[in-house]
Amino acid sequence: MDTPKFYRRSFAKTNVQTIAQRVGLIRELLPSASSIAELCCGDCEAQAKAYASELLVTRFAGVDLSPDIAKLNRAKGIECIQGDVLEPAVIREFLDFDLVFFGPPLSIDCDGHRLHTYSDVNPSFEDFTALFLGRLRFQGTLVCICPKATTMGDIQSLYAHVKRHREDVNLRLVQHSYSTVTSTGVPTERRLKYVELWFSARLPDSWELR
Repeated sequence: MDTPKFYRRSFAKTNVQTIAQRVGLIRELLPSASSIAELCCGDCEAQAKAYASELLVTRFAGVDLSPDIAKLNRAKGIECIQGDVLEPAVIREFLDFDLVFFGPPLSIDCDGHRLHTYSDVNPSFEDFTALFLGRLRFQGTLVCICPKATTMGDIQSLYAHVKRHREDVNLRLVQHSYSTVTSTGVPTERRLKYVELWFSARLPDSWELR
């Protein structure tokens, strides 16, 4: 598995505009959400602060494979454990959360710039959803943060895979997350950052594209 090289400081942070977009979507689709988790979280200080201040979320937690990243987050006062998201004992800790973002490393060194296809991502969305939604029966909303190269065929394939494991889980939203600034706030051309798939048994099977 490609994991961030912490000493290079090249791992990706979630873009500030992406965080703002997610805040708006949560306010619209899950206004009563009080707990949010991020799996394969990276440096998640910005979103933890945004969810607390703008959505009044009372609990935010993360998990990351890298001990250094987990330690960094804890040093900032963020609840964060080090572990593998394909280990049931690790992700059982997140079954009672209202909303879970799953954003595995999307590129070598997780720097957010190298283009990888959907099938390149490791751990795979299929393996994770089979465990988290299927075997462990997560009842909240799961957002799979997919690479920008994700195709409609990839989305349809994952949807069918999820339905085989959990017939009651729907695909509410396919969100194309764009940004006009870099992770450091430098203006840039409008770029597609991620394709987010909002799966939930609590939301309708709308397949809304944005």
